Amino acid sequence: MGPIIAVTGTPGCGKTTLCKSLDLKVKSVREIAEKYDCIEPMDSNDGASPVDIEKLSKSIDWGDEPLIIDGHLSHLLPVDAVIVVRCNPDILRRRLESRDYSQEKIQANLESELIGLISSECLEIPCLELNSEIGIEAMFEQSMQWITDGFIPQRPNQPIDWIELIHGSD
Repeated sequence: MGPIIAVTGTPGCGKTTLCKSLDLKVKSVREIAEKYDCIEPMDSNDGASPVDIEKLSKSIDWGDEPLIIDGHLSHLLPVDAVIVVRCNPDILRRRLESRDYSQEKIQANLESELIGLISSECLEIPCLELNSEIGIEAMFEQSMQWITDGFIPQRPNQPIDWIELIHGSD
């Protein structure tokens, strides 16, 4: 069986753009959740369709091919490694505003990105953090090299710290 790799990050950070560039089969969390009947009706408050991650994790049959799972919940599924795509909060704000997200939803996603919430949920698995500001070609090259090297090292780079970038270090 090939590796199953989650490509995750805050909404709007560039996950899908990266996934489209990778030379592997890609499925979205939504697509998989729909296949296994693990998605709930859209929440009228935030426009999201909640995914039952626990049920989905127990239902999935990945098959034998290497697979990329695209989605901000993908790191919560039983995967072999995770690529976390990060985005400068100033850029992320503009992207989310262009999607007509509510101010409440924008703020929640910005706070999640600022504190590195998703990265903190990936401490027990090989994880590569990428800053989308380096561009799609560099993200593709770093991702493919890390995958080719068998996810070694498990933490190949310094964590991205937006708080230090914004406020400086002491």
